Amino acid sequence: MSSFLPRRTLLGTGLAGAVGLAVGTPSASAANTGDQYADHSFPTTRIARAAHRLVTDAQEPYLRNHSLRSFLFGRAAAAQAGRRPGRDYDAEVMFLICVLHDMGLTERADTGQRFEIDGADFAARFLEKHGITDGRVDTVWDGIALHTSYGLHQSPVFARRRPPEIAIAQDGIGIDLTGGPDQLPAGYADRVHAVYPRHGGARALTDAVITQGLADPRKAPPMTLPGEILHQRHPEAPYITWEGFLDASGWDD
Repeated sequence: MSSFLPRRTLLGTGLAGAVGLAVGTPSASAANTGDQYADHSFPTTRIARAAHRLVTDAQEPYLRNHSLRSFLFGRAAAAQAGRRPGRDYDAEVMFLICVLHDMGLTERADTGQRFEIDGADFAARFLEKHGITDGRVDTVWDGIALHTSYGLHQSPVFARRRPPEIAIAQDGIGIDLTGGPDQLPAGYADRVHAVYPRHGGARALTDAVITQGLADPRKAPPMTLPGEILHQRHPEAPYITWEGFLDASGWDD
């Protein structure tokens, strides 16, 4: 989701945190070439192909393209920082975070939770359905559920203790929503957009969050990114403040 802080601030912390690529582990052969920006390929493992088919079928073009660009941009940004798929991170896992992170904005994954949690839960079930039950499920869940949590990338402990795929994926998501071409190799964004156009990009995605929140207030609870977006766009809609929570407590503080 887009954020309301300056782009540089967001990218420094990750939007996705408040929230890399050319082609990373797409196919092993592409990953082993010297040119990290040779194509726009994606991982070709069984689960990666299944996830790609899923978003192609379930997501509107603007959302699908955002999900795919997030992987490409994250991989390109990681490459610029000297991080390579297969050596420094698992591109399949990073791809799964990126390509599934907004499934919560689709009817297929909507269970009445905020979209980040719906998306994370859907992704975990999707991986389990395909026989993946190891720690990759936890990494994908965390990467999706936390992708709108501002400030994670400022934590040196987060960077040291959490799998690198989370931060790399969230960087890609943030670049595609609130960043810009200057965060990527010269000309790379144009080449990616020629294949995966924006179709309204972050504004279209924001509208989807608002549509969900207006239809079901559970999707946009207070003090979350969906809740903040809905409150800013529709200040007339009911919105519980922190003071309201305190006033409603039984402690009389």
